[in-house]
Amino acid sequence: MDSKLQDIEKPATSADESGQFVHHAEAVWDERNPYGPSGFRGIFIGYYATLCAAFAAIGGMVFGYDQGVVSVVLVMPQFLSRFTRVSETASGAGFWKGLLTAMIELGALLGALNQGWIADKISRKYSIVVAVIIFTVGSTVQTAAVDYAMLTIGRLIGGIGIGMLSMVAPLYISEISPPEIRGALLVLEEFSIVFGICVAYWITYGTRYMSGEWAWRLPFLLQMIPSSVLGLGIVFLPFSPRWLASKGRDDEALQSLGKLRQLPVADQRVQQEWFDIRAEVAFHQQTSARKHPHWQAKSTANSVKLELVSWTDCFRKGCWRRTHIGVGLMFFQVGPTIN
Repeated sequence: MDSKLQDIEKPATSADESGQFVHHAEAVWDERNPYGPSGFRGIFIGYYATLCAAFAAIGGMVFGYDQGVVSVVLVMPQFLSRFTRVSETASGAGFWKGLLTAMIELGALLGALNQGWIADKISRKYSIVVAVIIFTVGSTVQTAAVDYAMLTIGRLIGGIGIGMLSMVAPLYISEISPPEIRGALLVLEEFSIVFGICVAYWITYGTRYMSGEWAWRLPFLLQMIPSSVLGLGIVFLPFSPRWLASKGRDDEALQSLGKLRQLPVADQRVQQEWFDIRAEVAFHQQTSARKHPHWQAKSTANSVKLELVSWTDCFRKGCWRRTHIGVGLMFFQVGPTIN
């Protein structure tokens, strides 16, 4: 089995004339046996992976809910009577209202930037638990807020958790999904975000008729329900096979893959995907060792350095075009909207 892994690694890690690694897109085997049909038809075949992906997509719902809830809360009379700084009659209300709204985005930026090394360190699913804990702390502060400063800090803390979830949930979904339906399952994340926004609109539409401060405190409180379900339930889902392989836990990766595909580990398709994952991990590790040989020793400092240089690698020759496409797609998706 190890000799077969070496055979599939060779064509994936050849070097060009400059000595840099070149990744080839050729299939590992000439003929690949699919798990089932591709696209949305396939989600009913790989039902267990679909359910796991749908559950992880609750992170997207939490993101959308938190985005949507503040837009209605900000115009509630019950909210404005408590936080007079953002009322229409207050001086500079536009700035303070914009700052309050933007705090979640600032927190999300900080959370997303730091989630990469956390997810690599403690696993995808446990990093989701960390994100849920941070988000719950932020939501608690928002629910109990008695002044503008407390509410703003709560939004910032909650935003950090949101940013972590928005980064790691799609990563976990992509790594547990069968190749044929990976794109279809990733759509669940975007669908969940929009669904969360809709839920927030309808909940705040109902609570705005409540008397007293629970009209705005209740929507902040309710957002902890789906996040808590996600944080508790994700513990019982399988680890990402790719993360296990990256830690040298190949046998566990195979068992996790078999569970996700609901097939025996000896199945040819499971074995085929297992070899693919191990080859991709080996390629990534060899590329990192070649580009950054001085930071390969296991230490916290080297891990931080490798995380930082991995961002700069995205803008180097051979990768910057793909980076621009990815950033451009996300920018123009969100930029023209009211998000």
